[in-house]
Amino acid sequence: MAKTTMEQVYEELNTRINEIVKKDEKPRLEALAESLLQVHAAGSLSDLRKAFQFSYLNQVKEEPVQSNHQLTPDAIGYLVAHIIDLFTAGKETELLDIGSGTGHLAMTVKEMVDNVNLSGVEVDPALAEINANLCEFLKVPMYIHPQNVIEPSRIPSGDIAIGDLPVGYYPLPAANYKTAFEEGQSYAHLLMLEAGMNLVKNDGLGVFIVPSNMLEENNDTIKKYISEDATLLMFLNLPATIFKTEKQRKSIIVLKKGFSPLINNEVLIGDVPDFKNAAKMQEFLRQLNDWYEQYSGKQ
Repeated sequence: MAKTTMEQVYEELNTRINEIVKKDEKPRLEALAESLLQVHAAGSLSDLRKAFQFSYLNQVKEEPVQSNHQLTPDAIGYLVAHIIDLFTAGKETELLDIGSGTGHLAMTVKEMVDNVNLSGVEVDPALAEINANLCEFLKVPMYIHPQNVIEPSRIPSGDIAIGDLPVGYYPLPAANYKTAFEEGQSYAHLLMLEAGMNLVKNDGLGVFIVPSNMLEENNDTIKKYISEDATLLMFLNLPATIFKTEKQRKSIIVLKKGFSPLINNEVLIGDVPDFKNAAKMQEFLRQLNDWYEQYSGKQ
């Protein structure tokens, strides 16, 4: 049986990675970054992105990485893309991925929403290098800012910010952030969310993957923020079946920059059904589209 384009490219990447690791004794992710510039493969954006995805997963299986360096699953990326597609309606859009990592989430969105121009912010030099080389491999332009998005910057503003936000405490003081705690270390994911919203234009959008308990635990600062500086549009709990524990469960939050109460339109809050249940997913997407039609008709 003939191999698909994706399978062929995946095998070529892995072969080249193993050669680099054996010859130069480099870490596997560093070898992956190099291989992206050395394997010249033809194929669709989907084929090449998935070949990279499976190769990355193979490398981190051999050399485990911290949880915040895991790739965002396709099903979540496609749902983020669907939401972005609703709000952009085919218009050219500047999309900024904060904490972009390898750039995989942004590339997943680009695969589904061609009218977005990509930028990213990534402080980890190893991940930023993979991101830059992935752009070459996929032939998709993406400007990468190699810095900490929480620190002061001159990053140009965009129309939409996205991010699969790393969960944990930020080790440094966070001055001038409303989501910072008055005492002790603040949550990095809250600070990054606020930083991302600071980088979008007025009435711009933020679509972030966050802990499902974000609005329930230590929530005073984030509740104050979304009652003064941003408008909560959606909070969608991702299927519990894709997370090992309930504590690890994540959700998609959608915010509009600037606070303006929704008029005759409720915030869309609910549970995303199991991605494998096609009928329930179709019904969920219909409800999502209906919500947007009602929302956009009142803007």
